[in-house]
Amino acid sequence: MKKFNGKGKFSVFLLAALMFAIWPVIPAFSQDSPSVSVETEAERDKVYMKIGKVTVTEKDLYLKTADLPTSVDVLGGDQIENENIDFSMELFKKLPGTYFGGWKQGVTSGTFSMRGHDANHAVVTALIVDGIPHNWARGSMDIQPFFPMEIERIELVKGTNDPRYGLNNIAGNANVFTKRGGNYSQAKLVHGSFQTSEGNILLSREDGGFSQTYFAGYRETDGYRDHSDMDKSAVSGKWFYTTNDDRLSVGLIARFFDMDADAPGYLTKEQYEDDPEQVQSYSKSDGGEQENRHASLHLDYNFTEKLTWSFKTYAQHLEQNRWFRWLEKGQEHERVRDEDQHGAISTLTYETADWGIKNLRLSWGADYQHQDNINQRYDTEDRVRDEITRDWDYTTWYVGTYVQADGEMTDWLRLIAAMRVDHVDGEFENKVTGVKMDMIDYGNIWQPKIGTVITPYSGYNLYANWGRSFQIAAESDRFGQTAKGVLFDDRNVDYSKNEGWEAGIKLSPVKWLAARVSYWEQDATDEVKLLTDNSGDYGNVGETERRGWDLVLNVKPHEWVSLWGSYTRQEAEYTDPGPTKEAIKGNDIALIPDYTLKAGVDFEHPIGFSMSLWLESQDDYYVEANNIESRVGEYDVVNLDMRYKVKPMTFAFQVRNLFDEEYSAFNCSSSDGTMYSPGEERSFYASVMVEF
Repeated sequence: MKKFNGKGKFSVFLLAALMFAIWPVIPAFSQDSPSVSVETEAERDKVYMKIGKVTVTEKDLYLKTADLPTSVDVLGGDQIENENIDFSMELFKKLPGTYFGGWKQGVTSGTFSMRGHDANHAVVTALIVDGIPHNWARGSMDIQPFFPMEIERIELVKGTNDPRYGLNNIAGNANVFTKRGGNYSQAKLVHGSFQTSEGNILLSREDGGFSQTYFAGYRETDGYRDHSDMDKSAVSGKWFYTTNDDRLSVGLIARFFDMDADAPGYLTKEQYEDDPEQVQSYSKSDGGEQENRHASLHLDYNFTEKLTWSFKTYAQHLEQNRWFRWLEKGQEHERVRDEDQHGAISTLTYETADWGIKNLRLSWGADYQHQDNINQRYDTEDRVRDEITRDWDYTTWYVGTYVQADGEMTDWLRLIAAMRVDHVDGEFENKVTGVKMDMIDYGNIWQPKIGTVITPYSGYNLYANWGRSFQIAAESDRFGQTAKGVLFDDRNVDYSKNEGWEAGIKLSPVKWLAARVSYWEQDATDEVKLLTDNSGDYGNVGETERRGWDLVLNVKPHEWVSLWGSYTRQEAEYTDPGPTKEAIKGNDIALIPDYTLKAGVDFEHPIGFSMSLWLESQDDYYVEANNIESRVGEYDVVNLDMRYKVKPMTFAFQVRNLFDEEYSAFNCSSSDGTMYSPGEERSFYASVMVEF
């Protein structure tokens, strides 16, 4: 495997210089004042780390949803609502340990990944929004319908230790919480480079236990590259009622989203170096349309002060049409996804301090999901259909349940143990070949998980965990036939077991400093991964190994200044890909940078002026499993955001890619060699927000 060779030293030096430059002045500035606290007193004894401002109520003292014995990072609303981005998936760029694949191909905009899984493989993380799953048939995350202004915070859980979710919870899960309740109104207008315009409005009213929150957003842009126009719109409503005694809360969420986006295609190296703004000559019909519809019911009930119940049920619909031509000598295709999901989630929690230990929380959770999916492909010319080449109609039933015991045995010892079991079933019809199949019998999928946190002194937390997550084959493969309709000789196929462990220390020795260092490993059997044959289908790549370490740091040297940074190194290799793939044994898994680095400085003055400067950096990577083509993809991008608040208005000015870095946001392999998706040049945006 490729070891650290000094590439990217500039990024590491920049982070180190930033931290060491302010270190001598920290003692002088950091007084015993709450205004320079990085965390609350309760959070100092937790493992999770924060970027930005996260509201923690006096009742809860800390974020219970993020209280896990593994690497958890929380991105606050102040870091989110001011972001000016075309696609909300880009919000994950700030979170430690993540790296981003900026495909920038219309409705397939890009995704983040972590823990040594590649960023062209959007099926290894469970996306949960307001408690509801938002992964589609293949497991792909879909955060498109959520504009940054509507999002309150994001919690990213890494590793295999979280028992709350089963399906798609392979490398971890991302929990998005949208704004709800309160009495305020906000309206925001944005205009800037590439003829970009955006408008948002958020209205929230709360009275007598009843709250109603409404959001509407619209964005349009011509895009950095030719033929990359995009417009999208979203509308949502949330209605919740809580009884006077706070025992019962019941609510409804409804959401509508539509998007239309052109795609400029990938460029060869020569085209990229000559003119990164150009559209690929054979991609002038590329693009797509997408619509989402969502409704969910939420109920929380406190039977007693110790026994609580949470229940959610939902129905959601995705329809996506995408046209693209991969190579000049290839055929233009239309890909159609028409998917419906409905399901329910129940969690019962009992918490007590009466059983001879400091505190014990017992949880029993269960969830169910039913998927109806249509996957079609057509040969087309200028978006006119010719022949249908794929017509899949299939359903998937999924049910999972878990039990967990989380005990604070003493002031310094916390032990957690959980067992989760999942079961999947379904039916498949290939309407082109006429073949009907039941799902492969994976049996019951058991996932034990254990963890501990040891706190010898307040602010010093040693933690460790071990757990198993799982993955089943994608789409047609899970029903015993390849994407080309070839039936399996043997249906005795097992699910992929992904076993991982992590050990680390979270330090908060003084209130103006918090840091976390951890080491992790994950081994998988029968891993399912996106194939490199440009088909967009998935296949088995056998056994894999991943390992890495993370450093996360938050410092508040003054009540006006906050500094945050993270550095992650990771390795991933094919250890036993099987007899037909012996040539790649021991190779690096493609599309995974050796390191990622994030660093930021936030300044907020009482007169109303604030500023954020942050760096996103990553190493290069191989684009194919044979590790033959040159490594590409390294970049260092700095962004600047300045705001001035004069009630009730906030004026903002943003510069993306401040130093005009020339870089490719994503690279992939084809028969024409490495292909490039150019990142945006330096761009400027101005906005005004009114609160009333």
